[in-house]
Amino acid sequence: MRTKFVQDGIQYEHADTKPDLVPGSVRRFTYGAEPQIIARVPLKGGGIIEIHGYGGHYNSDWATVDWNDNVHHFTCWVPAADVRRAAEGEWHGNYVAS
Repeated sequence: MRTKFVQDGIQYEHADTKPDLVPGSVRRFTYGAEPQIIARVPLKGGGIIEIHGYGGHYNSDWATVDWNDNVHHFTCWVPAADVRRAAEGEWHGNYVAS
């Protein structure tokens, strides 16, 4: 899985968190109706970056954020507490093509 991405001209690498998920506990947002979200994504080596992306999969503890950097597509799991739906006019992400 690709972890290095560019945002605002700076290269980052997300931590690629792999949570222990209970089989059957994960749901997916309806295809084509994924919510625009803002997620606090942990970086490899420490730190956090705010990503404007789409919600993909989720359970009560974890969620995926999907985004692109105008070249590549990225997905990573983040704690659900670090994800929120974007308010009207707040979101400035890119369309995510799968």
